Amino acid sequence: MARASSSHVLNKGSVTTVKPLEAVERVQGKIDPRFVPIREKMDRLLALEKAALDDSGSVIVNSLLVYNDGVSSELLLNTAGTCIEKEIVRCSVSCQFVASDGSVFQRASEAWANRAGFELAKDLDAAATSIAVARVAVGQLKAKRPPAGKFPVVFHPSVTGLLMHEALGHNAEADAVWAGESILAGRIGDAIAHPKVTVLDDATYPHSYGSYEFDSEGVPGRKLVLIEKGVLKNYLHSLETADKFHVAPTGSARAQNFLFAPIVRMSNTYMARGSDRRDDIFKGIDRGIYLRDGSWGYVFVDKGQFVCHATQAQMIEHGSLGEPLRDVSVSGMMLETLMDIEAVADDFEMDKPGMCGKSGQSAPVNCGGPHVRVKSLVVGGV
Repeated sequence: MARASSSHVLNKGSVTTVKPLEAVERVQGKIDPRFVPIREKMDRLLALEKAALDDSGSVIVNSLLVYNDGVSSELLLNTAGTCIEKEIVRCSVSCQFVASDGSVFQRASEAWANRAGFELAKDLDAAATSIAVARVAVGQLKAKRPPAGKFPVVFHPSVTGLLMHEALGHNAEADAVWAGESILAGRIGDAIAHPKVTVLDDATYPHSYGSYEFDSEGVPGRKLVLIEKGVLKNYLHSLETADKFHVAPTGSARAQNFLFAPIVRMSNTYMARGSDRRDDIFKGIDRGIYLRDGSWGYVFVDKGQFVCHATQAQMIEHGSLGEPLRDVSVSGMMLETLMDIEAVADDFEMDKPGMCGKSGQSAPVNCGGPHVRVKSLVVGGV
């Protein structure tokens, strides 16, 4: 089939040359989940759920808590001579609570995940996890719907991270660039954001869900600058896309498991902290929106248009935080938004672990950043 079709293939398959590696990567948790009884795992979830229900009462009408763990073993061998053995332990806990006053329903959710064992679930403090999430759902019952129109917007770090992943990171994946599906095609070296903006994808970030030593092609993960002081510096590459673009691979090819081919993926994607004081980020805004809890988003990669939804939000009135809002979405064009950034705070959080889906595959990732102020975005409700 390959010989018969070769004359019809425009883009010949090829990979860049790399030095062979021999290595072992092991991430072992303190408590191996394989030796923890299922009953103990269930009891931990039930305790977290009970603490939240006892705190919030009957206004919580639905709850969902999920525990997941796994120990993945991988042996990677390739024709370059690479031999890498991996054994990685991962654990995650998520919870979702739905509150209702009889007419309005509000949902809040959160997840905790890392390359760790059962200790992650065992050490969770109910007050800071399940109880806090349930209280968000209950509190949102009294929140108002957002106004519609264009407003100055301040992003909480969770929203900054969500946008860096969804709206920017997917555009920086070189397979999308090569396919002509990215707004960043041909833009290396161009100023595409405000000079305050620096964005990285870092597979070496310590103790993060999206980290790894080697990708699924045996290339070491690295700390890669995507945007530096507003200028686009790099794309994320596999061995194949690196050969097409005549650059070095970035260790960004990941496969869900041995049944899938490695494809270009993000790891831990974030905007670097800035120099503006966190306490000054709201100053000068007469009427705006503060997005506090990024819950989901999506992007039309080839257009650069994005939508971001936040569970929690607040009005900003004369430089101060005002009444709470619920079910707030903002939308815009990514490159315009990056240029419209007015302030990047000196704080930083990266605590949005999850699974990123692409081409039928899932990969562990994380994202984050500082508080960020944008001059204007379209705001609406759902």
